[in-house]
Amino acid sequence: MIKFFRKIRQNLLSEGKIGKYLKYAIGEIVLVVFGILIALGINNWNNNKQEKNNIIDSYKSIETEIKFLNPIIEHQYKRNDSTIAYLQKAVNLLQNKKYESVNQLNNNLKGLNRLIQLKFDFPVILGFIERTNPELIENKKLLNLLQDFKSKLTFLDFYQSFAINEVQNSITPYIINNLKYADNNTTILLTDKKQIIDNIEIINLLNKKLGTDRQSSQKLSDLLETMQKLKSEIQSELKNK
Repeated sequence: MIKFFRKIRQNLLSEGKIGKYLKYAIGEIVLVVFGILIALGINNWNNNKQEKNNIIDSYKSIETEIKFLNPIIEHQYKRNDSTIAYLQKAVNLLQNKKYESVNQLNNNLKGLNRLIQLKFDFPVILGFIERTNPELIENKKLLNLLQDFKSKLTFLDFYQSFAINEVQNSITPYIINNLKYADNNTTILLTDKKQIIDNIEIINLLNKKLGTDRQSSQKLSDLLETMQKLKSEIQSELKNK
């Protein structure tokens, strides 16, 4: 094909038809450029198609990850709620000065130093958010849910550190100085029930821990709700593909 076009140009030059030669040369250039543009267009179309297929595969992986981690987070949510119940019961017993309920108080004080998991790993979702151009996600509701999910997960990561510091810096020193652990190292025992019951400091610590755990519970609930919305939106998106 190249030899054919070259022969035409040579013939035009040898015949002295410069005008026709220039027109032909320009036409040949336009034809080549047009061919390149078509090739680039096809290549871009193939790339876009591949990227969309990759996104669909990622959606399926995200759905699997949510299904796997949802029960784990729900377990932590329920465990946190039981901790809140222990703390509230201990506060009620102390405020009512029920000295005869010391055994119940011992059992419920374990909520003081109980920590739940707030940091969770979502490598599939976070990896997808990190590497995917937002413009390629046509479903903007889904895009907003992904960004909202990342924000909630980041906050829980921060709040985990906050909760740990609270226990280590405020609660554990008080327990060591004023209380003691049972042999199973999970139940806190009173050393002097009347002194402790009449001490406002332990009530303040219980209320402080209550506030922290209630905030944790709310944030875990928000995360679970976002996960459900994200899963539903992904399932809807997959059905439409």
